[in-house]
Amino acid sequence: MKIPTVALYDNLRFTTTGQVWADFLLTGVNYGLRAPDEKERVRLLHQALLRSLPGESLMLGLCSTLDPHQVVDRMLNGLDPAQCPEWVAECEATLDTIEQLRPGYRIFWLSVPLANDGTTLSSAWKAARSNIEATLGLPVGKPSPEQLKAAGMKARQVAESIPAPFHPIPATPAQMVWLHQHMIDRGLYLDGLLPTPGPSTVAKRRSALPAPLLDEGGRTDDEKKRTGVNPLRRRYLKVQSPAPGDEDAASYQAMLMVADVPDGELPFPGGEMLGRLDECGLAVDWAMRLTVRSSSEVLRSNQRALETLNEQFNQREGELSHGVSALDRHAGDLSEYAALMESNKLEVECQATFILSVAAADPDDVRAQAKALASWFSEAGYKLAQPVGYQQEMWWQTHPGVPTSALTREYAQLTTSEALSAMVPLSTAHVGDSAGTLLAININNGPMLDEDTPCGSAPLIFHNPDGATDRNVSGSTAYIGDLGSGKSFALKKEAGAILDRGGRVIVTDRTNMGEWAVWAEALTDPRIVDVSQPAWSLDPLRIFDPATGSRVAQSFLTPLLDIAPTSEQGVLLSEVLEVDYLTRHNIVGFGSLVDHLADRCTITGAKDLARLIRVFSRKDLGRVVFDDTLPALNLDHPAIVVRTHQLTLPKRSELDHEHLFRQMGLEKLFGRAVFALITAIAKHECFRDRDQLAAFVVDEAHAVTSSTEGTNELVDFIRDGRKHRAVVYLGSHDPDEDFPSETMRGLIPFRVLMRHKDKTLAQNGLRWLDLDPNDPALIELITKDTSPQLGDEVPVHRRGECLIRDASGAVGRARILPPALTSRDQAARTGGRRDLAA
Repeated sequence: MKIPTVALYDNLRFTTTGQVWADFLLTGVNYGLRAPDEKERVRLLHQALLRSLPGESLMLGLCSTLDPHQVVDRMLNGLDPAQCPEWVAECEATLDTIEQLRPGYRIFWLSVPLANDGTTLSSAWKAARSNIEATLGLPVGKPSPEQLKAAGMKARQVAESIPAPFHPIPATPAQMVWLHQHMIDRGLYLDGLLPTPGPSTVAKRRSALPAPLLDEGGRTDDEKKRTGVNPLRRRYLKVQSPAPGDEDAASYQAMLMVADVPDGELPFPGGEMLGRLDECGLAVDWAMRLTVRSSSEVLRSNQRALETLNEQFNQREGELSHGVSALDRHAGDLSEYAALMESNKLEVECQATFILSVAAADPDDVRAQAKALASWFSEAGYKLAQPVGYQQEMWWQTHPGVPTSALTREYAQLTTSEALSAMVPLSTAHVGDSAGTLLAININNGPMLDEDTPCGSAPLIFHNPDGATDRNVSGSTAYIGDLGSGKSFALKKEAGAILDRGGRVIVTDRTNMGEWAVWAEALTDPRIVDVSQPAWSLDPLRIFDPATGSRVAQSFLTPLLDIAPTSEQGVLLSEVLEVDYLTRHNIVGFGSLVDHLADRCTITGAKDLARLIRVFSRKDLGRVVFDDTLPALNLDHPAIVVRTHQLTLPKRSELDHEHLFRQMGLEKLFGRAVFALITAIAKHECFRDRDQLAAFVVDEAHAVTSSTEGTNELVDFIRDGRKHRAVVYLGSHDPDEDFPSETMRGLIPFRVLMRHKDKTLAQNGLRWLDLDPNDPALIELITKDTSPQLGDEVPVHRRGECLIRDASGAVGRARILPPALTSRDQAARTGGRRDLAA
């Protein structure tokens, strides 16, 4: 068979038969882990799409691999490589990672033969003439302006009828050439990038579509052998590109058709065989040849069929035979189908033929893939067929512009738009941003098969908090999970990316081993503040300008001393912390403030206030804020880590019950106030420079949210950070406990839920993702099938699994990818060299 396409103009495909086809790229609708009512909305969109396509059409779902350099381009998007050499090194190392993973994504394509009108005969004549001219070697004419205008108008009408969520985009001639080459190179991982539309399109002739060498059963592999071969073992097509240099490269492709479907109505949710196709673990292209008829057409056809049946009944009147029983059943089926069509005049009949294509560089591999695919479908009650000797015909039937063949019609499944829409073929589980940090790989199809092998076509997940702030959306993020689930590893990966991309981070480190301090020292020149053994002071009067220092100092001392802002001591504190007062009395730090209150202040109650402050300032734990001999912390460092492992924090019950609060020790009062101080310092610093992304990272969120002051600072940070190019990263075990208000829980747009063995905590996490916390399957997913342990440890390829809910509300399964640079990867691991980041 010759290539049927004669010319490509805009999204129009002129063919040898005179039929003009219009090609469109469609966007899949997010499906994934959604509530049943949201899944039903996706099904209804598919139903509306099917009803918008009267007549014939061809839908394609194509597996395309991501080009590693395209991934790097996304990672560098918006950055000046000269300003972030560390990030460039990470990007270069990522190239090898992508080569090993071979991540992919689905491209959805729709091709529609445009309705015939008075120009059809003219088009057919011109097509025939073009074929003769091509055969004789004469120049081939191009479509007339009238033809282009008429066909273009019909193509726009098709696009306008497609439901908007599918975002139909006219395919360009360059993209149609890409599609043709994809069909030839399927399984060889040679796909180039799908060309992006330019300001203008360049028409293409048939010569732009290379004519492949098609070998049914790969007979040329045995051309030197004279022995026969079993045709059942050769149910594949050997496809070779005619391009120079590709003589030794061959794609072995097997095409399978759905021959039978389960009895009864497809379950929904649960019957999404095309939407879930990637779960089979293979790279499978699907094509759906579709013929749609309206209910009125179907009813007329059924009436004729019933009249024929009546004649057959009359001819066999008086017979008691199996034939009459078969006629009875057939009549019953027709009556039931007619009743269905009459009950809904908007319903349409769909005759759908499904062609599934797998491919490899080796015939044994493609046979194994075909067998595995048939087995996967059989588990759901479907039967696939590979007709012997028809592989080439089936291959052509997946191409736009090729008329529907008799074989294709023979395998058509007769159904309705309501039933067919249950397969949700144009669905995706896209999560994350279009560019930024390469955070994870999408495993919505199933867990990784090994460290470098995803299950099916697996997209990558990018996270770009900086881009969120540019869109005036919060870039704040929270990770929820069990001990050892990988929260700290993921937070370090994200914080490291911010540093390498030219940003700044401020981190609280509650670990005894100082893992965040070790991490920061491995990446940059940080400033480390150990609250228990301070080398630097956090005194806000010393590290900030007078106005800022005054405000932060009062917000620190008020909860520390447990005095009401409007009490006598609260008013006194406010007076002595006024900027004019501080300047007039040369008060430059907490030390000089206490001395002034004790010896030189004439305001009533000053000495009592000084004694109250000295309850804390004379303790070792108070040195970090009250010791004037310590140098003030210089905040002009890319990373600041505040070690807080020796601070004691109150329990929630001690804060909620006054009698317990009154019994709290000094250590808990001080720890609570210092965390609020750290949060205030971080907020001011992160908000200071709007030209640089800055992040405040709190690995144990409860340390900050244990105080009302700390919670309020965080809420304000999250709420207003987008205006200042500032984000918060939080780690927590329980959003209900550690994010104490609905406002705080709701304001965090990017949410990650990792493994939780405890059912209640898993339910809290699911609820936070806006998923059903009582769904047994989701509970089991989090408690048992997310980074599951085998023996004492989690297999390498299962580490870092999670659910991600992005800022758009899309939810999907993912596996956090480690940094590509070994040094960055090792620095992020909690337990040193032996730790493998569960």
